[in-house]
Parts: sequence; structure tokens; C-alpha cells
Amino acid sequence: MSAQLVGVLGGVGPAATAYFLQRLVARTAATCDQEHVRTLAFNDTAIPDRTAFLTGVSNRNPLESLVEDGLLLEACGCDLLALPCNTAHGFFDELQARLHAPLLNMVRATTERASQQRLRRVGVLATRGTVLRNLYGEEARRCGIECAYPGLATQHEVNRIIFDQVKAGAPVDPSSLTPLARALGELGCDGVVLGCTELSFAFSGIAEAARLPIIDALDVLADEVIERTGHALRDEQEGAPCAAL
Repeated sequence: MSAQLVGVLGGVGPAATAYFLQRLVARTAATCDQEHVRTLAFNDTAIPDRTAFLTGVSNRNPLESLVEDGLLLEACGCDLLALPCNTAHGFFDELQARLHAPLLNMVRATTERASQQRLRRVGVLATRGTVLRNLYGEEARRCGIECAYPGLATQHEVNRIIFDQVKAGAPVDPSSLTPLARALGELGCDGVVLGCTELSFAFSGIAEAARLPIIDALDVLADEVIERTGHALRDEQEGAPCAAL
């Protein structure tokens, strides 16, 4: 019997999808090809912009594209689905209701990770769509922790990094995470969530900024996939078997 096949609803965005697949490999305790997670990724860059729809800038709803892609992956034999886009989780319930295979909830898993780390108030760096829908706030409430979002000036800088740098293919200075984290620390946060996979790509491997621990939602999703498919997680102290992008 073949091992589970994981379908990746990708392209949202493409750099983050490629980075997710790399993190999946890096975080799996494998010694050969056959010990890694079987994946099938659909890098569908034609999916309408999630933030534009959620903020009312566009009337192009991405839900139908997400459903079509999910059904296509199911038809290809995928047993489990992963969506490496935080903002797209604004459509999670509607999407899961129209699919047969279970879809992992990255936002829920990330807030649960924050709770496991005994954080009391997490600051979330994410797209304006994720913030307006309060995706992390709703899940944090379930876990009994608080959630805070940055002020307007900091949020503007987050948007700039996501859309004007990462999505545009421009380099990002890793040190730019420090002032963002510091602003959240001033709001009483004791941890920071990278709640956008473009930020995961931009600030890969940063465990702490402004003395606050960083939780990367994309890494949490990778861990969920690894564990749900019966694989073992690599000890972070061992390092990764592949180089960073």
C-alpha cells in the first residue's frame, strides 16, 4: 500500500509555495528519498488575489479557483491537502465543505503552537486581509490566548514587504523584522507569528527578533503534514539536508 499523498494548493504565492516544499523536505527526519512525504503541488498562480477580495478592492472571489484546484488534487489521488497561504484560510470553512479530503488548518495549528509554548499574547504579522478577517484572533480565542495586530504604520510596512518586495521578486533585508517585532512588543506581545507565507520566505530561519520568539506559520504547516502522514520530524539541532533558497 502506497504512503499518503499530500496535495499542495499552491501558487498563493509561488515563492512561498516553493519554500514550503523545501521546508517540508528540510524538516522531515529522512535518510533517503523514500522516507520523505509524497507530495503533488499545483502552483496555480491564476487564483484571484485573496487580500483584494477580502478587503473589497476586487469582486473576484478566489473560492471557486481554490475548490477547483482542491478537487483536481483529489482526483489525482491526494489523501490530505495543505494550503500554504494564511489569507486563503479566510475561505477555509467553505472550501473544506466542498472537498472530500481533509484540509489542514494552518492558522489553527499555529495558534495551538503558540499556546503550547505558553505564550499569553501573540502579535501577528500578516496581510491586511488576514487582519480584517481577524483569522488569528478567532483561533487564539479558542486557545485561551490573546492576539494583537500592528498599528497602521507597522501594517503599512508589512504590506510593503509582502507585496512590493517578496511578491515582486525584490530582496528583503532580514533585519527589517526587528522593528516590526519591537512594535508588537510595545503592544505587550510575548511572541510574534509570521502569519503570511511571504513573510516566512522573507525571514526564513529567524527564531527571535527584538527578544521575542518567532513562530513561523509555514513551518508549523510543514510539521503538521509530516506528522499527519506518519513521518518523523527532524531535530532542528541536526540542521537541514538542503540549502536555503
